[in-house]
Amino acid sequence: MRTRRNGPRWLAAVRLGGVALVGLLAGCAASGPSTMPVERGLSWFSYLNGDDLRRSCGQDRADRFRLVFNADYNQHIRTYDITADPDKGGAVVVARVIQAADLRKVNPTDSAGLDLMGPWRGERAETRLTPRQFAQFVLRLSDSGAFEPLPGTVRLPSNAIYWLVNGCRSGAWFFNVYPYPMDRFADIRFDAPVKGMDGTGVPFPPLPAPDDAPRMLPPAGARGDSGGVFFELEVDRGGLVGPTHLFGPWNLLG
Repeated sequence: MRTRRNGPRWLAAVRLGGVALVGLLAGCAASGPSTMPVERGLSWFSYLNGDDLRRSCGQDRADRFRLVFNADYNQHIRTYDITADPDKGGAVVVARVIQAADLRKVNPTDSAGLDLMGPWRGERAETRLTPRQFAQFVLRLSDSGAFEPLPGTVRLPSNAIYWLVNGCRSGAWFFNVYPYPMDRFADIRFDAPVKGMDGTGVPFPPLPAPDDAPRMLPPAGARGDSGGVFFELEVDRGGLVGPTHLFGPWNLLG
């Protein structure tokens, strides 16, 4: 991956919710595709940047696509990793949904089956696309401008709603974002096929009215004592601006 210009700008924008390392791990446990919450949190920036996809891009014949739906990092995250099968056609989709931890899933009286991390692991589903379904999905990505350069620099607060897509297509890596309620979000064409390939059974959250959609981080005094993580990403056509390996490279553990 090429070195990004001007140094680690996003590091200065990361704002934690008034907690130290323990709070960081707890907040990060609500996002990302790994089944291990700590690993998921520590590698989230690298995952968003598609560092693993960049490294493998062009090394084989398989196209790979990654889509992330962020509806407030501390509340609702959806990820889709789609890998083409160049021999049989079609593709395999791994979908994951992680929502705000539902502690009612933890039964403290059931010591034998107690899994304290269970509420943060989310739902996972794997499905296969036929060649026709996969071709239709790629066409909808193209219709949405996913393979075109992102026009300018965009800031993405962690409490905002947006789609982020990246991947490797025909040996070329691409990156794009669609923040709500910008026109780019309204003009996407890939949402219908994505919902059709989801398989998790978890519905998408309703979108707020455009005027109510978060466009910046909440003031520090309005974040409460939830221990959530608040940060702002800066992205451009090259991906995240700044380093993405603060805690080491991404490893897909899910």
